[in-house]
Amino acid sequence: MTDSAILRDEEKSKGGIKYELVLSEPSVNDPPKKEQITSPPKTMSVEEIEQKLKAAEERRLMLEAERLNQINEKKNKLQEANQKRQEYNNNFMQSTKEAIEQKMEAFENNREAKLRALQEKLKEHERHVEEVRQSKNLNLNEASQEETVVSSG
Repeated sequence: MTDSAILRDEEKSKGGIKYELVLSEPSVNDPPKKEQITSPPKTMSVEEIEQKLKAAEERRLMLEAERLNQINEKKNKLQEANQKRQEYNNNFMQSTKEAIEQKMEAFENNREAKLRALQEKLKEHERHVEEVRQSKNLNLNEASQEETVVSSG
């Protein structure tokens, strides 16, 4: 089809929409394809093959050395992390141990202070009981002496 052979048609749908339908051949504006230039097969000498094999072996060795280096670096990082974690754990255990020892010491001091206060209170109570006994005995002795003086006199 040529440009003059384009078929145009206008239609209206029931909803009041108007559209235009164009029927024509698709136009192609692709650039022309270039012919691929193929080089003639190259014949390689034994020396070239050996050089390429040697270069490939060197690359392989280099990659292996890099991998080993990366593995060693990761090992070192893991060892450092383990060492830091161990130091942190040791510090935590030490500080916790010191805190517990301080609490236990304070508990012991408080307990001893309470025991001393209780003992002091008991001693004071015993002194008071003894004073009351002595005063009662004195009063009884005085009363018995008065009775003997009253009854003899």
